Amino acid sequence: MTKKVVVLLAGVMLTLATNAMASSLLTGGNYSHNIYLLKGTQQITEDAGSIDTSVLDSRNLDYLYCVDLDHVININTTYSYTSVNNTALIHGQQLIHADKVAYLLGTYGAGGQGEKAQALQAAIWYEITDGVYHLNDAAYSSTSNVPYLYKTYVNDAANKSGDISKFVWINPGTDPTGTAVYQAQVTSAPAPEPSTIVLLVTGILGMAIFGKRRMIKAA
Repeated sequence: MTKKVVVLLAGVMLTLATNAMASSLLTGGNYSHNIYLLKGTQQITEDAGSIDTSVLDSRNLDYLYCVDLDHVININTTYSYTSVNNTALIHGQQLIHADKVAYLLGTYGAGGQGEKAQALQAAIWYEITDGVYHLNDAAYSSTSNVPYLYKTYVNDAANKSGDISKFVWINPGTDPTGTAVYQAQVTSAPAPEPSTIVLLVTGILGMAIFGKRRMIKAA
């Protein structure tokens, strides 16, 4: 029984992994402008998520946020050799504080380019750089809610942890060799497709039936 169960599970996992690893990302044309940051005392201006409306394998994404400050990505561009995962691997390495990023997205994640999106993107950058990049409060007007929202998000995530497997961590690519590296992104994971659910249920039922037959035979 053990050998057949292992083979069955391996087949299921292989099918899921195959479906997950070959992807195409089309970035949207709208994104948050002028997110003001500090790196130490250095003033930096960045533009990023949510990049709307982006499409991953024909699925319109709820949102798309940057989890990589070392590379760039272009809007309205198709990245046909994109790799995705549910383990927060960014360019082959585990993302720092990915669990906190998952918490922030699970709690506050949404599309759009308003103050909430700017504050959330800045909070994500704060987490993935371990506080090296943080919001430049002085660059915002007294009427802006971005500094307040940013502090709320960062403080809320301080002692929280989210499930990274509930999100899709995206490494965009334009060539099969992976020689060109583009800015990594993250989005919400889709609901399981009906075919995937059927596959899993069939596997579980098969295991149960096979186990029962072995028990009857042994008796």
